[in-house]
Amino acid sequence: MQASNSPRIVLGPVVVTFLALVLSLVAGTIDKAALFMKCFENQDCLAKRTVWEHFTEDIPSCLATVRVWWSNKPPGIPVTLVTQLSAERLDQLKAQCATWQGPLAAALYLPLHNPSEVELSEASQQRLQALIAIVDEFFRHSESSTGGGCQLRLALMYELFADQHALLLYPVNSLRNYARLLADTDLIANIDVDMVPSLSISNALADAKLFAEYVNGCHGGTVYVLPAFETHCGGTSYADSLALGGKEAVAQGLKKCLHRMRPKAPFSHNSTNYERWLTTEEMYSITYGPLFEPWFISWRWGTLWYDYRFRGYGKNKIVQAAAMNATGTVWLVSPHGFLVHRPHTASRVRKDFLRAKFSRKDMQSLRHTVYGHVESLWEETRAELARGSYVTRVERSFQACMESLPWWQMSTNGSGTKT
Repeated sequence: MQASNSPRIVLGPVVVTFLALVLSLVAGTIDKAALFMKCFENQDCLAKRTVWEHFTEDIPSCLATVRVWWSNKPPGIPVTLVTQLSAERLDQLKAQCATWQGPLAAALYLPLHNPSEVELSEASQQRLQALIAIVDEFFRHSESSTGGGCQLRLALMYELFADQHALLLYPVNSLRNYARLLADTDLIANIDVDMVPSLSISNALADAKLFAEYVNGCHGGTVYVLPAFETHCGGTSYADSLALGGKEAVAQGLKKCLHRMRPKAPFSHNSTNYERWLTTEEMYSITYGPLFEPWFISWRWGTLWYDYRFRGYGKNKIVQAAAMNATGTVWLVSPHGFLVHRPHTASRVRKDFLRAKFSRKDMQSLRHTVYGHVESLWEETRAELARGSYVTRVERSFQACMESLPWWQMSTNGSGTKT
């Protein structure tokens, strides 16, 4: 097991032992967990505690990493599932890990209200220590499992807030990007933590001939959409059982407790063409539609990053899909598997977003709400996409981290450096 953590939970530089790095390089190996941690060693987040105005003025968050867990289990399928989550969604991560048979890269996020700008409060330290203990237990169980499952690599990240109301501002796209930095396989699967991948996806990707087909397609600018479904009865156990089945289980489920993802927001997933998926064993082409927000398998190097400005709730994934479509992405649907949503309680920020959306207030009066600012960003982004001038915004600290990681350097033949 590779695991790196700060020697004490303080907001000064995260100490990464130089000698350990030297020894790992001499031995011909690289401690990837330690190298990822090194990205955050000069972060002073006490001086940059988040307030609401940072969101409305598009000022990047200061994210710190307290520990990284990196599996030493034998590698499974050569595709990394990339996800992000808050602490209350750990059960969802466990469900993903049970059906995914390859590396799973996750950014686990903990927001901390810290009134002091001088030191990390005792309450904040206790919350971090408690979460570390929970993840330790989960990781040990995952590592000792002999019945398949994922090879977990997880970064525990936190953000300090001076403004308690700003705790709503979950930095979803920043976390997606940092989680992807933990991926070192050629292909990645971009899947939110509440979506359980069917076991059949991993089984298909374990087939050398099929995998080569995915690789060739992804290298040519294709992404492979995974059809998504959600349950309306049966709870999480029903969703988990469906993920172990195939298309027949989906067909039967649609007669009972299953329906297409977000049926009340048809633009989100209707481009998938569910009718065709249910009756074919072949990959098929689809046309991108406005507000499409699929989960998909793609080439790590050809997948656009997520725009950090979209945080809280709303449009965060839609923007990336729209930008990728504008670059000429080819959309195919994979016939080999699907995703099932695991039901959970709605987040506070989602409730806040929808309350503002349906409040009947004008946009001017909503401009300082999550809904108002996200909609403003979306309109700005749409205009930039129409002009061909849109560029994904990522934080300077994130860019520097990516450039420092050996497995994110391109070799002369266009593939990632093998480490």
